[in-house]
Amino acid sequence: MSLDCSIDSSVDFEEWGAILSAPLNGGRYPLSATFELTNRCNFNCAHCYINQPANDEAACERELTTEQVKAIIDQMAAAGVLFLTLTGGEPLLRPDFAEIYTYARLKGLLVILFTNGALITEEIADFLNDLRPFSVDISIYGASRSVFEAVTRVSGTFSRCYAGIERLLSRGIPLSLKTELMTLNIDEIAEMKAFADEKGLKFRYDGLLWPRLDGIGEFPREVQLPLDMVVDLDNWDNERHDAVKTEIVRLKDLKTRDERVFSCGAGLRSFHVDSEGRMSICMMVRSPSYSLLEMPFMEAWERLGSLRKMKRSVISKCQSCTLNVLCSHCPGWSLAIAGNHESVVEFVCDHGKLRTENGLGIKSSELMEVMENYE
Repeated sequence: MSLDCSIDSSVDFEEWGAILSAPLNGGRYPLSATFELTNRCNFNCAHCYINQPANDEAACERELTTEQVKAIIDQMAAAGVLFLTLTGGEPLLRPDFAEIYTYARLKGLLVILFTNGALITEEIADFLNDLRPFSVDISIYGASRSVFEAVTRVSGTFSRCYAGIERLLSRGIPLSLKTELMTLNIDEIAEMKAFADEKGLKFRYDGLLWPRLDGIGEFPREVQLPLDMVVDLDNWDNERHDAVKTEIVRLKDLKTRDERVFSCGAGLRSFHVDSEGRMSICMMVRSPSYSLLEMPFMEAWERLGSLRKMKRSVISKCQSCTLNVLCSHCPGWSLAIAGNHESVVEFVCDHGKLRTENGLGIKSSELMEVMENYE
């Protein structure tokens, strides 16, 4: 007999967030959390920004205990958090996953599960069917075994992932697919999207890979697509192209430079908690962070608010750039590559210029002159 804890997922995550944030009038409110239950993973993906071997005993010992995870979930719920994304690593590697998931759902949280799908057995699928998530996001890395496993670098992952997808589909569990595109799998993007379309699933993709976040600052250059190919991906899908163009036009029409370091939504409605209980402003910006084992949740949330007030310094190249309102600069990139929130990452800067040119059909040098007239 299953519990009657059904969720209407006819409205997607972004729409729910917009609806719930509207009455907040620009104030900060902890509405959405990502909770990294583990850094360990059963895949060994060529591009991954944070993963440790599944059997890494040292990594396992550093992870929060079941009771510590529950205590943090208690604090989130008390603070008004509504959306909770359980991620990793691979969260299903934790033997207490079902206990943690059940605890969060019965606290009233809308749970999104990020997984590679390979550990979704019939038993796990039945469990999720009985106590349904808001959604499950599965990463796929190819439409063929050879390409998929060239990315994951683990034999058997292709069949296990797609079997997991079919198990969720057969039970009608809300599901979407996503992929990171790179030199290893770019030739199969059409087949991956065709699979998603055939199954009636949303499909997201990104061609800009992240540097590692485990302190070594490496970037997967050997599999990163050239920037012109990354930008061309905006044209490959009409819906995506229209959305990118609309956003760039909207930003251009603001007619003002954005002097904030954090001009995104990080720390405004959302935050991140890592596998050791440290709370940070987002998944990609791990410093500063505050241990929720040592500090009350709301105190950590208020401290993170200071980052939202940071202004670009006078020494920053971004401060004088007339295109900074249109830029895709992310403090997470700067922190991972250069060790601070403001340093210019030329690769990302070039991506922003090319994407703007592509969206507006105007050279960035010409657009800079236009933007100068707004001053």
